Amino acid sequence: MTESKFFKPIYSTIKTSPKKKALKRINFNESDTKAPTPMEIVWLFINYLILIFWAIIILFPVFSLITASFNVNNPRIISILPFKFGFDNFTYLFTDSRSLFGTWYKNTLVIATLTMIFATSGVALNAYAYSRFKFAGSKYSLAVIMLLQMIPATSSLITLFIIVKMGTSVGVNPVYMLIVIYTGGAISSNTFMLKSYLDTVSQELDDSGKVDGCNNWGLFFKILLPVIRPSLIMVALWSFLIPFTDVILPRFVLFENETKTLAIGLLTFIETEPKQINYGAYLAGSLLASIPAFALFMYLQRFIVGGLSEGAVKG
Repeated sequence: MTESKFFKPIYSTIKTSPKKKALKRINFNESDTKAPTPMEIVWLFINYLILIFWAIIILFPVFSLITASFNVNNPRIISILPFKFGFDNFTYLFTDSRSLFGTWYKNTLVIATLTMIFATSGVALNAYAYSRFKFAGSKYSLAVIMLLQMIPATSSLITLFIIVKMGTSVGVNPVYMLIVIYTGGAISSNTFMLKSYLDTVSQELDDSGKVDGCNNWGLFFKILLPVIRPSLIMVALWSFLIPFTDVILPRFVLFENETKTLAIGLLTFIETEPKQINYGAYLAGSLLASIPAFALFMYLQRFIVGGLSEGAVKG
């Protein structure tokens, strides 16, 4: 069929459109790749060498811990070689007469879990109050919180010991007194940090929530909480790790073997007579103690991604 005089100019214009030619040129240029120069290859090789070097430094302690935990060649010394695989070190944790590993593990998990819940809730509410509301004494109380961070924890051991002693005198378990102390320390250490982070969040999110009918609690839970979720997750992880890593305070206030945490309970295997020292059991217990924190991090890290934009989308 022959083209009409009316459609022929339009068809010709479309077929020879400069825009389509430009698009073809752009696509061709984008698909064209440039080969790296020899100098770029050298720098890439050096970068990989540096990364491998630091990876070895970081992973070697973990490798040593795992290897020494399963090495039953000589439990009285810390060694990787010669290696003899076995579970004797883990069995020793639960069969030794001095060990209450299950009780220590339970105490530590209870303290860590409750500290994480109370500290994260307290930090979030405190930061929201200081960032979004102006009340009498807010500046002075925030300054006091900042000053408390400058006081070393070891300088207040006597005061903390008196507090724990007062609680135990009325029948309170010292384990629960540790929860109160750890929660207070975590709240005072992280409130200013999270408050500063909330200050950077635009007030327009609050205004959009108020337009939709949100009250103060609605603004906090529906708008701001998703925005600060990555920071709250870091606070939760840090609060959870405190009982697993703190040695000074539990050793200062926990005297009964049934109330000890893992950090001081495992010292039983190395702070004893030379004939009874068992580094293998100590390292095996340390390996088991790292499992809850590792599992919690692997679970929570997926909530960090996208947390900054979720609140803005909801707003």
